[in-house]
Amino acid sequence: MEVRELHLVSPHGRLLRRWGVTQYARTEGILAEPIGDLWAVFCPTSGETSLLNNESMAVLEVLEAGPADTAAICGALAEDSGESIETLEGLIEACWAQLIEMGLVRELRAPRTMLG
Repeated sequence: MEVRELHLVSPHGRLLRRWGVTQYARTEGILAEPIGDLWAVFCPTSGETSLLNNESMAVLEVLEAGPADTAAICGALAEDSGESIETLEGLIEACWAQLIEMGLVRELRAPRTMLG
């Protein structure tokens, strides 16, 4: 038997984890300070400081609680912002490559199956 995707949901109905889906983790030790409409973010692994927009910074804030996939991040941001999950998915998907390249986030590849 192959499990392609499994969802772990809290007693309150919040999605906690989806197996078989790529998750993302925030790099430890990131420092962030607001500068006008942007954020200056220092990455301790690269030693570089980058400027982020509010959407990218919101992703890092959600990941502060622990690794998550795009759907879980969009769900958390939708609760806070009132935006639809569909609208947020496009914005968040566009952030991953840059956040990974800057060393602020890393991919956690999930196994395709849990059994066998």
